[in-house]
Amino acid sequence: MTSLSPEPAAGRPETWVRDEVKRLKIYHLDLTPCRHKLDQNEVPYELPVAFKRRIAERWVATEWAKYPDFHSDRVRELLADRHAWPMEGILVGNGSNELLGVTLEAISRPGGEALATIPSFGLYRMFIERAALKPRFISADADLKLPMSALLEEVAEDPSRPVILCSPNNPTGDAVTTEQVEELLSLLRAPLLLDNAYGEFCRYDYRPLLEKHRHLVLFRTFSKAWSLGGLRLGYLMADPDLVHQLMKVKLPYNVGIGHGLAAQAVLEHPAAAERRVRAILGRRPQWQAMLSELGFEVFDSEANFFLARVPEGRDVDRIRAGLEARSIRVRDVSKYPGLSGCMRVSVGSGRALRDVRVALEEMLNPAPSAENDDD
Repeated sequence: MTSLSPEPAAGRPETWVRDEVKRLKIYHLDLTPCRHKLDQNEVPYELPVAFKRRIAERWVATEWAKYPDFHSDRVRELLADRHAWPMEGILVGNGSNELLGVTLEAISRPGGEALATIPSFGLYRMFIERAALKPRFISADADLKLPMSALLEEVAEDPSRPVILCSPNNPTGDAVTTEQVEELLSLLRAPLLLDNAYGEFCRYDYRPLLEKHRHLVLFRTFSKAWSLGGLRLGYLMADPDLVHQLMKVKLPYNVGIGHGLAAQAVLEHPAAAERRVRAILGRRPQWQAMLSELGFEVFDSEANFFLARVPEGRDVDRIRAGLEARSIRVRDVSKYPGLSGCMRVSVGSGRALRDVRVALEEMLNPAPSAENDDD
């Protein structure tokens, strides 16, 4: 075993790191294989093997020793056609999270505040503090809806602070209307970073707001509807002048050749993704009904997952562990503010629906043991 060198004169290595970074926690989830993985909001449908092979053939035909283009221009062109938005106003990255972090760092005034809601995606705090900003979180309403009234009041007091808003919201599934977003934009004098990762499953389309509000930045992903979660691809749409500035902060060549080719392939054949979305939207009421029938409080969702509170008198840890023992993984979110007793469940396949129902029925209504049966 190699021994470590003596402590450097400048102090222990961790002392060189900013305090904001030291307070953060490493993001980690259980990735042990299981039969039904319903904890990360993934879609249950893989790309067909033949389609993957076609992408692989295109990848093999490229020159791997050469760098890709700087900004994934072909992907941007296809996205521009799909969304009717200028290519110059689109940026592609390794997941929408990368681009959200890049944007926040580019627009931040160190020492200032950024607004966000809670509960919401846990990485927002990391993005804000990494950008040397102070987070100010607005708590959800009692019904766990996004707190738009309170957020509007906060913005009215000081409209110069950037806002991060997730709609549909993770982990609650709630979404705000286009009218609510426009009201927020009318007050705000700083960028609104609108995380729309689950936008394909939502009834509200925020894209048209880009044409009227130059301070809106809209983030989308290939990880959900496009079945490319394993490739980590996302994009943002914003005013072309802002995107030009963000290109100075984003790393060049940030999307590799293979990932770019995969994005091109699915965008060239969008009907497949649209079928997957329709299938999930068709399954969504079935999952909501199943959980409700078993006594869970199920919150309405505009996404491909549900927030569900376990029946009264039941323990969320026991239910999660019982599902895990049956090779079914859900996300325990009971430690989030206001989400005591809650878990998040992705909308899975028909087979997953049946298996989860059977597993929950066994745990919630166990059959009496033989020794307790009457003679």
